[in-house]
This record gives sequence, structure tokens and C-alpha cells, in this order.
Amino acid sequence: MAPVHHPVSKIQPTTAPVHHSVSKIQPATSRKPDHHFNEVPDITLTVRMSSNAKLLNHFYCTMLRSLTLYWSTSHLGNLLLILDKESKEDHKFAENLQKYQIKLGINISFIYEPLPKDKRVLTVARSQPRGYNRQLYSSFIMDKFISTPIVAWIDTDGKFTTPVTRDNIFKGNKLRVKGMDTFQYDWISRWSRFTEKMIGKHMPSDFMTYFPVYIWRDTITNCRNYILKHLNVSTIEEAYIRVGSTDYNIHMSPVNTIMTYAYYFEKERYDWHIDIRNVDLQKYNNLRLTPGHELTSPDLTPDFHVSLHDKYYTDANNAVNRQAYCAAVNNTVLNMEQNIKQMCEPFKTNIMWVLFEFCNKVKQEHLTTWCKNKNKHCISMIKEHYDKTRQLVNKGVYNLDLKKFKVVEEVANFHKIKCRSFL
Repeated sequence: MAPVHHPVSKIQPTTAPVHHSVSKIQPATSRKPDHHFNEVPDITLTVRMSSNAKLLNHFYCTMLRSLTLYWSTSHLGNLLLILDKESKEDHKFAENLQKYQIKLGINISFIYEPLPKDKRVLTVARSQPRGYNRQLYSSFIMDKFISTPIVAWIDTDGKFTTPVTRDNIFKGNKLRVKGMDTFQYDWISRWSRFTEKMIGKHMPSDFMTYFPVYIWRDTITNCRNYILKHLNVSTIEEAYIRVGSTDYNIHMSPVNTIMTYAYYFEKERYDWHIDIRNVDLQKYNNLRLTPGHELTSPDLTPDFHVSLHDKYYTDANNAVNRQAYCAAVNNTVLNMEQNIKQMCEPFKTNIMWVLFEFCNKVKQEHLTTWCKNKNKHCISMIKEHYDKTRQLVNKGVYNLDLKKFKVVEEVANFHKIKCRSFL
């Protein structure tokens, strides 16, 4: 039943599907060439959101401030915000934000997604509000709104903690994937149940443990088509409603459904980094994997994070933000003001172990597994990463300009949002 796809031997863009029912605002400028990002296809950093007050607070104070420092829309790809077409407030939000693109130094696209034809989509998961249901459903059709071959999927509460390099996204021509054994939490089994109903496969891992999630756009298309065949329905709305309405306790996780599809049907297109924690591999395979699709040792290779899930990460004193910024500017050609030099002094000998964490309110980290006893291999990975980011900073790919925060805060003020200090 698997759809036909062709393994990629080199990194090449594909043709985007045509979609005429959305309204678009195009970005201000196009991507710039740079040797470090040679042969990297265009990427769309994608956020599905609305002008809901909580989401706006996360977006401005967490995601956008960190993005202005650590994601280069000029060299990697634009930020795309998918909004509600019928919402006047969403349109106001986009029109206001668009005015600040040049000041922010980022390229932003906006797409207005119409309401689903079948409004039951909005209430199918009875434990969740209508807007949340809509955004989950939207995840299964986001490929229709995106023209680049790669989607970088992030939530409004995702916070970048380091400049993003090519090697954070790719290994060779394969997109990096991270996963983790978090099956001790009850909601993970509910996500797995939803995934099993949608594609007939249980989750091999929890893939909601890192941002951004990098996906070949046509993987989303292929997954949706597979769901339609598996459930014998004609639209993804039918599939979503059928599965969502069968079990009150079911929890929907599109990321896990799509990445589980990718694991079972397009595994060779991705580079897998699954932390099974301290469980024996054979035992884990027997428990979690379908025979013939077992994890192998190369699938367990350590990898680190370029972001935190801020909503689930406690950092009341902004120590992580300060250490992250100091690690990024350390030994670069940037001329730091005296107050920044003083701020960074305590972090000079620190190792950025935060790169091996994602959440600390719920345990999603690799410090007790891949990096147990703070081993030399993990230290070497961190050092190698900052050697690369230093080169990008010195070449001007990242300027780490804190003045952009004032611009973000000025835009946020339009919505009467006051962000707390970042550093």
C-alpha cells in the first residue's frame, strides 16, 4: 500500500502542488547564496498559528526574538505564517508584521487558510478547543501552501538557542530526524493510537521532541495519500473526523503521524537519531517496531538540538538565553559592548550542554543517555558546531544583532504585548 517515491541521490528541489484557495503575501527579498549552504534546497520555516493572545505572546517573545538571532531567512529560507482566512484579526496581525520585515532583517510570507469544508474538523477532538483542532488538521495539508521542497516545522513556543548551520539540517543529502523514547508519559500512547489508526503503524519513537522538524514537502503529500487509501476515504477531512471521533481519549499528533509514515515508507530519505534512552535495542525493537523495520545501531547516533520547547522549559532567570548568546559570539569578529562582555565572562569556560536538552518540565533530554557523564564525544560535537557557527558569524551570515529585539517588541506592542527581558 505504500506510495511510490524515488530516493534522492543528490539534494534537488521538487515541483510544488498548485493551490488556488489561499491568499498570500509574498516576502520582501529572496535567498542569498553562500558557500556553506551550497546545494541546499530552499526551506520554508513554517508556523501554523492565529492571532490568539497566548500564541501571539509566544510568537513574539519566544520564537521571533530567537529567530532574528539564530535563523537566517536570507540563507536558509523564509518564515511562513499560516493564518485563518476568515479572521480579521489575523489579517491585521500579518499586515502590521509585514511592515517590519526590513527592520527585522527577516523574510516573511503569509498564507490565509480557509475554513475546512466540513466544520466537524473543528470539534472532532472534544478535549481540545476549536482553534487547536483546526491547526492540527491543517498540518496534514500544509504542503499545499508551500512551494519549497523542504518544510521546517516549528511551533510559536519553539526557541532557537544557537545559529542554525547546514549540518544541523542535513547529513549528506538526508534530512536529520530526532526522536526519543518518552513512552512513559500517558499522552504518548494516545498519540501512538491516533497514528496507528491513521496509517496502520505505531509510533517507533516520539518525534515531538525537537524543533524545527525538517520534512521533505512531498512526504506530507505521500502520507496524506496513504491515509486516504488506508482508511478508504476520499478526503483528509473524512479521515481526520473518522479517527478523531472514535475515541474520546485519543490525542492527535500530526508530527508523529507524518514522521512515523516517513520512518516506515521513506526511511532512506532521512537521517535518523533516535534516543531509546537506556533500553536494550533488541528489547526496544520487540516492543515498539514492526518486524522487518527494526532500528539499527546507526539509527541511534547522537545528535543535538538547536532549540528548546520554551513552554515546557523552566529558565526563570534567562540563564540559557545568556549562555546561548555568549556561546554564539565567543571568539568571533563581532565587537561586543562592554555590558555584553561582562555578561559573558561567567560563561567563558562553560560547555553548552543545553544543546542536548529540549524540555525540563517533562524529561526530554540526552544528558543521561547519549551524553551520560558528559562524555568526550558530546563535548566534541558541541565544539565542532560552534567552530562552524563562528565561521558563519565572521562571514556575516549571522550578525547576532540584539537591536532587532527592540523591533520585535515594537511590533508586539501593537497587540499590547510586553515581552520580559531576553538576556
